[in-house]
Amino acid sequence: MDYTLSSPGLAIGYQSPKVRTSYFRSFTRWAADQDIENHIGWVGISITSMTAIFFPLTMAAILFNDASVGLIGIAMLSLIMVVIINLAAVSTRYTIPFLLAGILMDIIAVMISII
Repeated sequence: MDYTLSSPGLAIGYQSPKVRTSYFRSFTRWAADQDIENHIGWVGISITSMTAIFFPLTMAAILFNDASVGLIGIAMLSLIMVVIINLAAVSTRYTIPFLLAGILMDIIAVMISII
C-alpha cells in the first residue's frame, strides 16, 4: 500500500512597506482627478467666490478702516491673480492653490487694515 503525505508548502508572507505620500503629492493626485471631471465647476467656484464674496468683503474692510493704497492694491492683485489663472484655462492643479493664495492674501490685507 502506498501512502502520500502532503505537507503544506512553506508560506512566507512578505508585506511591502507602506509608502507614505506627502500632502502635496496626494493633493496633486486629487487635483488631477478633479481636472478631468470638474474643471468647469472649479473655474466657476473660484471666479464667483473671489469676485462676489472675498473681494467685496476685503474692500469693505479696507475702506472702513483706513483705505490704504497698498492694501487696496493687494486686494486687487489677489482678484486679478485668480481671474487670470482661470482665463488661462490651466489645470485645477494650479487653479485651486491660486484661489487659496488669493483668499489668504485677502485675509492678510484685512488683518493689516484692522491693525
